[in-house]
Amino acid sequence: MKTIFTLLVTMAMFSTTFAQYGPQGQRDRGKDDDVYASRDYRGNDRHGNGYGGYVFTPRERDMQITQINREYEFRIRSVMNKPFMGRFQKSRLINNLEAQRNEEIARVIGKFRSPKNKFGDFGKRDRKQW
Repeated sequence: MKTIFTLLVTMAMFSTTFAQYGPQGQRDRGKDDDVYASRDYRGNDRHGNGYGGYVFTPRERDMQITQINREYEFRIRSVMNKPFMGRFQKSRLINNLEAQRNEEIARVIGKFRSPKNKFGDFGKRDRKQW
């Protein structure tokens, strides 16, 4: 009985190893990548035109700024609640954290104001609004 059970288990393991993709499956999967890479967006500037453009909306900007503020407020609160740290060290760390927060917010705003941001840029003929 044990030999039959062992034989069945080994046959099941042997058959599952051959159920994996072979070289033929890999070739077919490569064709899918070519189709996605050659996708053409005619007349639609919002999907990038090979110049590194992207769409970054005001809502996304505000959400990222809110997230940055939330993270740094948590860090500042944790520094303020440390009992064995001096007042000078706390104020120095808090000032550093606020400077880092301001830099990150400036980066997000710079990304929104960048000429590569295609939000609201509809081309010469397309006058649609979001």
